This record gives sequence, structure tokens and C-alpha cells, in this order.
Amino acid sequence: MTAPPPTAWRAVWLLTRLRLQRLLNVSGRGLSFKKNSKSRPATPGKRGGRWLLGALLLLPMLFSFGSIARHSVLNMHCLLDQVAACQARGSLHTGSHLLDPVIAQLMAAPFSAVLTGGLTLQLALLWLVSVLLPLGMGELSKPDWDLEWLVTLPAEKSTLLWARVLERTLVNPAGLLALWPGTTVIAWYSGQGRFSPLSGLLASLVLLALAAMLRTLVDTGLRLSLTPSRLGNLQAVISLAGLLPMYLGMSFGMGTGGFAYAWAAAMPAWSHWTPPGLLVRLLNADGVAASLLPAVLLLAQCLCLMLLGMALLRRQLRHGVVGTGQREAARKPAAVPTQRWRPRLGTAVQRRELTLLLRDRNFLVQTLLMPLLILGGQAVVTGQARDLHALLDHPVLLASTGFFLGTYVLMMSAFQTLNKEGGALWLLYTFPVSIEQALRQKAQLWAVLALLYPLVLFGVALVWLPAWSWQTAGLMLLALAGIPLYALIAVALGVFASDPLATETTAKLRPIYTYLYLLLTGLYIAALAAGSLVQQLVFVVLTCALTAALWQKARDALPYLLDSAASPPARVTAADGLIAAMLFFILQTLALILLKGSNAAPLAPLAQLAQLAIAFGAAGVLTYAPLRLVYWRARTAGVPRIGQGRQPWRRGVAGACAAALFGIAYAALLPPSASTLMQINSDGLWLLAVGVLAAPLCEEFLFRGLLQGGLRRSLPAWQAIGIAAALFALVHPPAAMLPAFVLGLCAGHAYERSGALLAPMLVHGLYNAALLGCQLNR
Repeated sequence: MTAPPPTAWRAVWLLTRLRLQRLLNVSGRGLSFKKNSKSRPATPGKRGGRWLLGALLLLPMLFSFGSIARHSVLNMHCLLDQVAACQARGSLHTGSHLLDPVIAQLMAAPFSAVLTGGLTLQLALLWLVSVLLPLGMGELSKPDWDLEWLVTLPAEKSTLLWARVLERTLVNPAGLLALWPGTTVIAWYSGQGRFSPLSGLLASLVLLALAAMLRTLVDTGLRLSLTPSRLGNLQAVISLAGLLPMYLGMSFGMGTGGFAYAWAAAMPAWSHWTPPGLLVRLLNADGVAASLLPAVLLLAQCLCLMLLGMALLRRQLRHGVVGTGQREAARKPAAVPTQRWRPRLGTAVQRRELTLLLRDRNFLVQTLLMPLLILGGQAVVTGQARDLHALLDHPVLLASTGFFLGTYVLMMSAFQTLNKEGGALWLLYTFPVSIEQALRQKAQLWAVLALLYPLVLFGVALVWLPAWSWQTAGLMLLALAGIPLYALIAVALGVFASDPLATETTAKLRPIYTYLYLLLTGLYIAALAAGSLVQQLVFVVLTCALTAALWQKARDALPYLLDSAASPPARVTAADGLIAAMLFFILQTLALILLKGSNAAPLAPLAQLAQLAIAFGAAGVLTYAPLRLVYWRARTAGVPRIGQGRQPWRRGVAGACAAALFGIAYAALLPPSASTLMQINSDGLWLLAVGVLAAPLCEEFLFRGLLQGGLRRSLPAWQAIGIAAALFALVHPPAAMLPAFVLGLCAGHAYERSGALLAPMLVHGLYNAALLGCQLNR
């Protein structure tokens, strides 16, 4: 017997659950209720676990959007309600002793009419963002329209349309991030307390339902009337149009100089009776009686708008789902252009990449035009355009702006290198160059294109600068040097973020890695802002090591991109060394904090050495044990060995002699008061335990075993030794960096020649023992 068709409610639920499952699959591992009984015997399966990275990156995003929403409400209250305590400087630059009474006054009474109007304007702008952003993120340019096959399911057309609206209401991450923090903050300042997130979520879903209906109407109408080529061009325009309401809505939380405040102050009274205005009044209502009227009116308006939208949808689809615009009419074949000689710039892969860029207008606009619009829009909307001359007065701001322009171009281009290949990715594997070499050539091309904007900006700045400054020139060079590195980082992260076998455009790129790229970009900008040359050097070396580590992991994954079930075998990588080193020093810092406790009095040198030894040993154990457990469970290949190698004793002693001679000579050149290497007293047993035993065991396993060993897989020996030694030197005090770097070179050379960790451990331990002995004999 044929199973009966599902009921309307069940059909809506099935289609909505399908969309939610797709979202989970894109964002991470997804929910699974059954465990697969079979697995591929040849290679390990694709790893999940991206949900953890997504959760860690989602927290700072929610914090950022929540902070913008909070300052938006407070800034509008300060300016629109003319609060003298914070009107001049806004909430961002007003001390808590002045701002706390303002917040208490705001929460004690209902919002004023002018503040309600301003919040209504902001919610309306963010609602428009929730409509335009999904339309401009690739949905219109998809060649396949899923409604064409959804109508073949055993369900009524009206049921399918209601399911489409419901799924787009629930599955709109961009709209939820835009609306939920704002509605939650409004509920919080209305006195709802811990129920504010729930109230804000319900209010956001109301607006997202209206956005889903309008989005469905626009999407359906455009697909039925325009050709695919025109849809691609229109999508580029929509992606640009979505920037204006986004910056207008966020400008309230970024400062008090934007022109949007004049619009907010001029909002008419009738806007309070629109859905966004009724939501503000409902969230701010004092009691059930006050909330009854806005709730009823909001429900009536939403029902009327949803029913009207559904009627328009039925009218749009009265002739079916295949419109005249979706099937381009036959055209006369274009005349074959005559071949003309043109200069051949770059490699064949790079020329192909440029051709694809010029043909895809949406890609071209997002890559080359969007950075200018973002920077210019932020300056104009937030009222900072009149302060652009501040770039000339602040070298750090100038360098950071140029670096941001370059890295944003990379995020829209190099980061999506594999994603833009689509189903034709397999062609790269047929080229007469390796896939790694092809991606490296693409990274070089995008690095050159990304350098254009900062070069123009810095060139104009140098012309207008009143006087030459070495600090400004150094920061410019530092920003320019970071862009080629981030081109490689973007391509490497794009390998992990891309799913070339995905059928949906939104599933081809995992947004988790986009946020990770932005986080790494922010770290480099923080390095530009660091006033110390040593700190900037640390960030540059760390960025170089991170680039090599990520590229190595990407190279391991390249042979498995076209296999939906296999992943590369577990091997020790340079990324393992970086992560382990960061974990080790974080644990050491936490252990020292716990050992010091609340005792603010300075400790004796012996007690300080004891705490250092305990913290060092505890951090080493807590890093080494879990790492070895993970390697054992994953059956990781290439785990460094301690004793088995080629004459580790002889090579370790030889390296220790060379490093000790340099260290002793360096210490002798320093005056006793400036020597921070060995300032100890006669009680040096704790320092002996740390320097001769704990430090060689822990640090050599991290820097030589994991980091240098991982880098050695993809770099020549001298480069791997140099990078590991540089990172090893950077974790030491500035006065000890040079001898620590030489020690790292000697230890790295001993490890390279012997293949056993015993050799660099001997170099490290004997070096520290020699310097301790010289210090005690002085």
C-alpha cells in the first residue's frame, strides 16, 4: 500500500527540520541520533568537532554585538533625551560614576517618545539587514532553485510556501545576530531582568517572520522574471545595498557624531504603531495592562501582512515555478573575436584566476569594491569622515587602516579560492602543476591585488605628511609585510572552510573559519598598535610560524578534498607545537597566579624560585600528558622520541659547548646590574631544578620535538631550525633573547643531526648549568 501523504503540519515540520539540519551540517558536526556501524578501513573519516571552534568564536561575536546594542540604547538616551551627564561624550567615553545614575533613571521610567522613535528606527534598519543580507550572500546566484523540486512533493503549494517562510524565519543566522542583541538590551533596560534574552528572542522571531515573507516574495519574483546572468548582477547590487542599513543601525553604538541621530529625532509619531515600534512599546510596557494594546495591534498587523504576502506568493506562482526569465532564449552565437597579442602576465593559473574574477561581477564587486564601501561607509555614517585627517596624525591608525583594506580583499578572494572553483575543483588536480603549487600561485596573485589599496593609501599619506617619520615608515612596512603572510593564511583556512562537494552555495563555505580569520587579523592589528618594537617582532615571528603551520595542515588535506568520507592520517604538525606552546605558557601563568594568591607582599628570591619551579613543572605535566594521550588515541605518526637516535650524547655535548661559550661571552659583556640572565643568590637549588631539569624536558619537547619537527615536514632544515629558535627566544626576557636564540639554533641543529630529543635536552640543560656555574663563581 502507498503511504498517505503527510499532513500539512507534518510537512511543514519536515521541511523546516531539513533546513535546520543543513544549517547544523554547515556550522559543525550536526546532530546525529544513530551511530554508523561501518567506516572506511583505508583512511580515517572526516572529523567533526567544528562545533567547538564555532562556539568559541560565537562568544566574542555575541559580546561585540551585545556591546554595540547596549551603547546604542544609552547613546540615544543621552542625546535624544538630552541627558546632561553623558550628552557631550556619549556612553563610550563617560565614566561609570556618571553613567550608572543615568542607567538607573532610564530603567526607572518608561521610554520617552523620542527614544521610542529612535529605537524603532534602529530595529527597522536591522530588520532590513535581515532581509538584504541573506539575499546578497549567494542565494540568488544559485543556478538551481529548490522550489522547482519542492513542488513535486506530495503536499499542497500553500503548505510548501508556509514551510518556506517558517524555515527562513528560524534559519536566518545573520538576521538573528542583527536583531536579538538589540531586542534583548531593550528588554533589559525595560526592567525584565533574566527574562530579557527570552523576550528579545521572541521579539526577534516576530520581525524575522516578516523578513522571511518579504525575502520569499522578492526571491520568487526575481527568479520568475530575470535571467540567471541578471540575477548574479542584481545580487552584487543587493550585497552593496545591505551595507547602508547595517552601518546606519550600528552607528548608534559606535559614537555620537553620526547623522542617523537626526533621523531618529525626527521620527514621526505614527512610526510607533508600526511592527518595530509596537515591539519596542511591548518590550518596554509596564505591566500586563500596558502591554495588551501593543500586543493585540502587533498580532493583527503581523497576521494581515503574512496573509497578504501569502496571497501575493500564490499569485506569483499561478503559472507554475518555471518563469520566462529562468530559461534564457536561444541567442545568436557571438562572433569569435580575433586573436590579438596581449602581454602574458603571471602564470597560467593566475591568468585563469583573473579571468574568473572579471567574468563574475558579484565576485568582482565583493572583492575590490566592498572594502572601500565598508571603510567609507563607517567613516561617513558614524560621523568620522570629518576626522579623516587623524590618519595623518596617528601612524598606528594609518597602518591599521591599510592592513585592514588588504586583508579584507583577501577574505573575499584568497579565502574563497576553492569555494569559487565549485564543482570544477577537480580541474586543478589535472593541471601540470601540483595542487599545492597552484594554490600558492593564487595566493601570490591575491597578495599583489590586496597590496594595491594600502600602497595607494600610504602613498597619498606620504605626500600629505608634513614631515618624514621613521615610525610611520616602519609601521607601513610592517603592515605591508603582513599582507603576503595573510594571503597564505587565507588560502590555508579556505582549504578547511570549503566543502567543494556541497550542493548548496551556503554550505560550500563554513563561516567558522571566516571568524577565525578575522580574529587572527585582529591580532596582527593589535601588534601594529603595540608601541614596543620587541612586541611587534614577536607578532611577526608568530605570524610567520602560524603561516607555515596552517599551510602544512592545508597541504595534508589537499589530497582528500574530493573525498566526502576520508581525511588525512594523524601526524605531528607545526600547529600542534604552536598550540602546545601557547597552552604551556598559559598554564604556567595561571599556576603562578594561584601560587601567589592574594599575597601582595614581595617574596624572597628563594620563594620566587620555588614558585617558578612548581609552576613550570605543573604546566609541563598538564601539557605533556594530555598531548601524549591524544597522540596515543589517534595513533599519530611522527611523535618525537627521546632516546633513540644517532649519537644524541655526543651531539648534545657538542651543541652545549658552542651555546655555552656564546652565552658566557654575552653575559660577560653585560654589566652586573643590567644582566637579567642569572641574578640569583646563593640559594640556587630551585633555579638549578628549573633550568637544568624542568626547562630542557618541557621546552625541548615543545619547540624542537613538535614545532621544529612539524615545520621540518614542509620546510628546509635551516628554516625550520631558525623559526623554532626565534619562537624559543621570544618567550625569554629581552636581554636574554640573543643567547636564547643561539641556544635554540644549537639545540635545533643537534636535534636535526641526531633525530632524538635527548640531544637538544642535553644542549639546553648543560647550557643552563654552565651559566649557573659561572654566575655562582663570580
